[in-house]
Amino acid sequence: MMWTKEYSGIAIVFSILVLSIHILFFSEYTMPLFILLGGMGIIFLFFISLWYYTKYWKGINFFTKKLFFHSIIYRIFGVILLYILTMLYDPESLPFEISAIDSVNYHASGKLVADTIEKGGSVFKTLSLVWKGKSDYGFSIIIGILYYIFGKFALVIKIFNVVIGSFSVIRIYQITRYIYDEQRARLTSILMMIMPPLLWFGAMVLKETFLIFVILNIGYFVTKLIYAPKIKLWILAFIVLQIGITLYFRTVLAPLLLICVLLQIIFLKTRKKHYRIVSILISISLIYATYFVVNQIGMKENVDAIVAASQNQFENELTHSANSRGISYTTAIVAPLLIAGAIVTPFPSLLDFEEAQLGIFAHFHNEIIRNCLYFFVFLGLYQVIKNRRKGSIFILSFAIGYILILAISGISFQDRFQILALPFLIIFMADGIYTNSPKKTKNWAIYLIFIFTAILMWNLFKLSNRGLL
Repeated sequence: MMWTKEYSGIAIVFSILVLSIHILFFSEYTMPLFILLGGMGIIFLFFISLWYYTKYWKGINFFTKKLFFHSIIYRIFGVILLYILTMLYDPESLPFEISAIDSVNYHASGKLVADTIEKGGSVFKTLSLVWKGKSDYGFSIIIGILYYIFGKFALVIKIFNVVIGSFSVIRIYQITRYIYDEQRARLTSILMMIMPPLLWFGAMVLKETFLIFVILNIGYFVTKLIYAPKIKLWILAFIVLQIGITLYFRTVLAPLLLICVLLQIIFLKTRKKHYRIVSILISISLIYATYFVVNQIGMKENVDAIVAASQNQFENELTHSANSRGISYTTAIVAPLLIAGAIVTPFPSLLDFEEAQLGIFAHFHNEIIRNCLYFFVFLGLYQVIKNRRKGSIFILSFAIGYILILAISGISFQDRFQILALPFLIIFMADGIYTNSPKKTKNWAIYLIFIFTAILMWNLFKLSNRGLL
């Protein structure tokens, strides 16, 4: 089963209906015309491109080369589009995105690192004056090195993200081909190539694009490890090294990735002789090696501090997220909703009722596309659990584990945080699209009715919170 014209038509009609209802009933809060038409154009382009690529690239030769080249083009297009959008609505934030904060901070810290390298000083000492914790050191160092080589321009990092994001597209293809088959691998990589949220954040000076590459790289080598005839120690060492690296980017990822790797190794069903004993020994070695790496790079104290601080993490993250979106609510009321809808959220903000909303509704197309397609994620998740497919434990446990962490922390409705799980969810999405089911279209229509209601309620909720209803 491929993505058909009928599916694209359904998705486009759904998107038009969602926007039309909000414009019709809340015309005084209609977003700027360029953003509205631009977002609708991206939705249209995405679903038409998805149909085109799945049809005409099904048996094409030199697939990975064309995939990489087209991925570069789409990501460059994303950078240009974000520049235009910022120039029109928030020119003071150039060369960054609308209402840029983190990008500006990373850019500034990167310049300091470049200056420190040039002077022969201590990079870690310099960064300790900028960041409170070491979990932001990693990307600042990467920026600093690139600035030192190519010059202190934000465009350097955006080009870096274009290239590294395109390599991630190749990695997701390789992972899916190992676990599933060639056709699902092609569909997965096509989705990854044109998925708007990945293009959106890849056009910014943010660490998520690089983190996605590291996570996919770990996933690729874990998958390669379990499919190899013999356990290769250099692959294990490389996995441990990359897990250690994530401590300098987002500390919570390191223990989660380690747990996912161990789950994949321990619970893999195989006929290999003595595999269970070997897997236990490997798991013990991985834990020890990771602990050794953490100690060697001086992160143990930092990890201990984060664990100690995690007792108030839910309340702090929820309050920060609420304030940044201009929403007030109690933890007790919202927590169950966040956990229940963690995968399908965030829902798009479609109304322009205050200046602070500009940076939120500017990417409404990202959320509409994801909300629309997540039905196939659920279908793919059902299939992978039902069939117990070899090699899927790592990607499944990471995607679900990371989203649950976000839900418990109260930030599952922030697209930037959730994007790290998106590549693995795309794998299940592709499997869901290819899964044959006589009632699939009907069930998708029912799901879209639910999503339509949820989007409308979300926007009504935001208006109600401000006394505008």
